[in-house]
Amino acid sequence: MSKVKIQGSASGSGVLTIQAPTTSTDRTITLPDSTGTILDENSSLPAANLTGTVADARISALTASKLTGALPAISGAALTGIDGGKILQVKYAHWYPNSGHHTVANGGTLTNLNITMTPVSASSRMIHMVTLGMLRQQSTDKFIEVRYYKDSTAIDGGGYGLGYSNYAGTYMQYNWKPHSYTITSDAGNTNSRVYKIGTNTDGNWVVHQNAHNCHIVMEYEV
Repeated sequence: MSKVKIQGSASGSGVLTIQAPTTSTDRTITLPDSTGTILDENSSLPAANLTGTVADARISALTASKLTGALPAISGAALTGIDGGKILQVKYAHWYPNSGHHTVANGGTLTNLNITMTPVSASSRMIHMVTLGMLRQQSTDKFIEVRYYKDSTAIDGGGYGLGYSNYAGTYMQYNWKPHSYTITSDAGNTNSRVYKIGTNTDGNWVVHQNAHNCHIVMEYEV
């Protein structure tokens, strides 16, 4: 039969009292079969002794000072309190033809700059940023009209689209230096769609060698 031994300290004059609680129920306190120190509300638990998972309810106020190192890769879809809304997704296409000239047929599109996107939210907004450089009309006495499309529908506001030029002569030059355009639109739904740069011309057009062309589509929620 094991025994319980209470041993006083060889020094010190304090008196330790074991106080029973106010209860009418019999209780049993089981001591651990190990050597150690009993912890109370004033004790510190070594971090090495922490195991398992802490319930979310026990983490009521985690301050920024407790966070160090790299944050894990988590979704930002549920972030709140960010002025100006939040960015849901960004897609980018860049085309740099470093050799030869690329001819686009009448009514064709720059397929190298096509961006396929499936909106996260039907109520979100889309920002389209396009930079085009070094475009030329190949035929004489023809016009070139650059348009911005969602699938087969132009969404650049109509009129002459991103740009328009006509020239009665040997060759018409258009956007010889890079030009940038920004267009905003509503997502409208969450269907997949292709955003692209196309033409409405009566002749072929050419993208010159070393032309820097880029296309960025950003979806954001206000």
